Amino acid sequence: FFSKYRFDMCATQTLSLTSEELLKRPDLIAVDGVLYDVKGFAEVHPGGNLIAGSGGADASPLFHSMHVGLKPEKSALFQKYAVGKHVRSEKDPVYDYDSPFAQDVKKSVKEVMKGTNYYAPPAFWLRTAIIIALTIVGEFYWATTGLILWGIFTGYMHCQIGLSIQHDASHGALSKNPNINAIFAYGIDAIGSSRWIWLQSHIMRHHPYTNQAGLDLDSGSAEPFLLFHDYPAASSARKWFHRFQAWYTHMVLALYGVSMVYNMQYIFRMQHNDTIPETVTAVPEDGFFRKYRNMAIFLRLFYIFRIAVLPWYLCGVSPLITIPLVPTATGVFLTFVFVLSHNFEESERYPEKKCLTKNKDGKEADAEEQDKDGLIDWYKAQAETSSTYGKWGGMIMTGGLNLQIEHHLFPRMSSWHYPRIQQAVRDACARHGVRYAYYPTIFENILSTLRYMRKAGVAEALADAQELR
Repeated sequence: FFSKYRFDMCATQTLSLTSEELLKRPDLIAVDGVLYDVKGFAEVHPGGNLIAGSGGADASPLFHSMHVGLKPEKSALFQKYAVGKHVRSEKDPVYDYDSPFAQDVKKSVKEVMKGTNYYAPPAFWLRTAIIIALTIVGEFYWATTGLILWGIFTGYMHCQIGLSIQHDASHGALSKNPNINAIFAYGIDAIGSSRWIWLQSHIMRHHPYTNQAGLDLDSGSAEPFLLFHDYPAASSARKWFHRFQAWYTHMVLALYGVSMVYNMQYIFRMQHNDTIPETVTAVPEDGFFRKYRNMAIFLRLFYIFRIAVLPWYLCGVSPLITIPLVPTATGVFLTFVFVLSHNFEESERYPEKKCLTKNKDGKEADAEEQDKDGLIDWYKAQAETSSTYGKWGGMIMTGGLNLQIEHHLFPRMSSWHYPRIQQAVRDACARHGVRYAYYPTIFENILSTLRYMRKAGVAEALADAQELR
C-alpha cells in the first residue's frame, strides 16, 4: 500500500531536481530519490526541527543512519511532504540499507535487546551526574587556584562531557524526548565547541559517509598536516613530510581543541566547511542555522570567560597559559580516542568501491548488477570502516566510542548498551564475511593506528589502494 501510495504521489509531481539544483533549495531534502518539503515536515517531525538543517542535500544516508530499519515510503506522515523526484548524478553514492547482512545484524540485535529500551538507562544518568559534578569541581579550582593540574583535570572532564554525554545526546540516543537530547547536546558548547557545527560535521557528514574522501569531513580534517586518507602516489595532497606523520600525529591532533575554540568563523558563518550548503548556514538571512548563531556566540564567550579569563583575573595566571591550557588538554584526550576509530590497519578507505551489496549467491555484485541496483552495502561500509576494542571498561571510560562498529551500525542506541550487543554484531559479521576489526585493548588499537598512519604517509606501501586506480 505504502509503496503504491509513494509511487502514485510522486507520479503526480512535476518537480524534478538534480543534486546541483537541490543545493539552492534549503526547503527541500532528497531521500531515496524522492524530494520532500523539509521545511514543512520539520514542524511536525517527532524528533524536532533539526531535520531542517539538512535542507538542500541528499539526506538518504542521514535518514537511514538515524532511523535504523525504517523505510521512508512506510511513513505515512513523511509521505505527506513528498513533492517530486531527485535526479542523482553519476558521482552520487547510492546505498543498500536492507542487504542480507543489514537484515541479519538488525534482527540479531533486536533479539538481544528484546524487552529493553534503546535509550539511556539509569546507570548512564548516574555516570552523567558524576561527570557534571567533577567538571564543576575542576572548573572551580582551576578558576580560584590557577594550578596547572586543575586546568588539565578540567580538560579531561570536558573530554568526558564530549565523549559520554553530548555525543549520545547529539545522536538522539538519550531519550525519546527531543528536548532532553537538545539540552544535553549543548554540552559541547559548554566545552568550547558548538552543537550546530558538530551536527554538521559529525551527524550530517561523518556518520552517513564514513571514510569517504570529500564527503566525510573527518577524513580530511587534519590536512595538509596529516593524511588520514590513502591518496594516490601522484596526488597533490601528498607532501614530503607525510612520510613522517606517524611520529607527529598526536602532536598535531593536540591542537584540535584550540583550533575549535578560537576559530570564530565557524560560529559567525555557522558552517563547518563548504560541503554544507550555504543556503542553510547563517550567511543568508533565512538560513536555518542563522537563528542559533547568537546563542552559539554567547556560549562560546561564556566558555572563554570561565576557562581563560577567570584564572587570569582571580589568580594572575598568564593568558599565555589560560588561553590554550584547558582546550589543549581536552583536545589531547578527545582526539586520542577519536583517531583510533577509523584509522587503523585494514580500515576500509574506499567503501563506495569495496563494500558492495552481495547477490543471492553470496558474492559481491558485479558491475552490471551494481548498475541495476546502484547499491553499496551501507551497513557493511559502516562495519568495515570502524574498529572496536575492549568491552565494558572501555565503554565507561570513552562513552562507548571503543565500540565504534556497534555505534556506527546503531547510532540512535545509547552507548551504554553497546557491550551487550557486541557479540551479536560480531557473529552477524562472521556469518556474512564482513570484516570485524577487534582489538582486545586500546594499546593494540593505538599501535595499529600508528602503523596505518605510517603506511598512509608512504604511497608506495599502499598496493591495494593503487589497484583501485
